[in-house]
Amino acid sequence: MLLLAGCSHDAATPAENGLNDLPAATVVERSLAAFKSAPSYRVEVHGGDASKPLSIKLAVLGENLRGSITRDGGTTEILKTKTNFYIRPDETFWVTGLGKPEQAHAYATFAGARWIKVERGDPLVATAGLDGAFLFADRTFLDSAVPKQLALGDPKDIGGVPTITVLDTRTTEDARTEISVATAGAPYPVRWDFGLGTVADFTDYGTPSDPIEDPVPTAMVDMKTVLHHT
Repeated sequence: MLLLAGCSHDAATPAENGLNDLPAATVVERSLAAFKSAPSYRVEVHGGDASKPLSIKLAVLGENLRGSITRDGGTTEILKTKTNFYIRPDETFWVTGLGKPEQAHAYATFAGARWIKVERGDPLVATAGLDGAFLFADRTFLDSAVPKQLALGDPKDIGGVPTITVLDTRTTEDARTEISVATAGAPYPVRWDFGLGTVADFTDYGTPSDPIEDPVPTAMVDMKTVLHHT
């Protein structure tokens, strides 16, 4: 359930925030400001096509995050704590990144259930498509996804949350960006359709969250150690 803090007398029904009367650019500006100030949120991203579906599920707390990304038939857990990055992949990650099944099995067996500490620019992480998921802990990453030309679309109810939609006016309907912003309570982004089938749904703004912390030393290993094992 999406928590939208408002100034209503009824806590269950946040007050309207006046976005419906504002220009599209102002709606997006206020939404991004609210997003950056939110202490926590959850996001689910779905995309890809029928043969290669993509699914990302993340909990974000401050500058930290934890969750998973599923693509190419494999699932990798990811964890970020401040400036530290970790992954806990299944064997498919190694096959995708290396293209050598036998070597991949050896790496997966050695790492086991431990978290693997990686560098932000690790090419293996980029090859497996994990680097983009880490961006959700950076509250400025949506800034670059705002279209140059905007127009207001129709109101929508998304999961019981009233929203106003902001559209990219320069592209065709299937490729254009659509940003749905809550019109009651804080103007958080509720859905961000990046076009071409990739959609992010944001929920649980400001709800209590379990701490997101570094793994204990016995539950982690660095990537160099894994790669040098065989």
